[in-house]
Amino acid sequence: MIEICRKLSRTELKLTAIEMGKDICIILTGGEVHLGSVTVGSIGMDNETIKIKNHKEYVITEMLGDIIKKEYSGNFVICCGIHFDNIIKEEISEITNMCCQMTVDLCSRLNRR
Repeated sequence: MIEICRKLSRTELKLTAIEMGKDICIILTGGEVHLGSVTVGSIGMDNETIKIKNHKEYVITEMLGDIIKKEYSGNFVICCGIHFDNIIKEEISEITNMCCQMTVDLCSRLNRR
């Protein structure tokens, strides 16, 4: 299991990755923990996303799925739930950037194994 945590101002994110052979299950949370979106992918197939109700995390899981597909060769699933009360646009941008950085870091760690 790999855990990566990042904090910027009031936003703290946690990425937990569980290896399943060469495949990977990623759980990404921040603020009030819940499940907002799931994206599944593999080399040679289009990523598939399930959006839960009115949650917007699919924007992040789809972006991260594209990163993983370029940087890692295994199958993957990304489960994401991030919620901060009264979030502003700048914080959303910060969170998106942190998620991307954490995913690149994860792929780097996986590829070194």
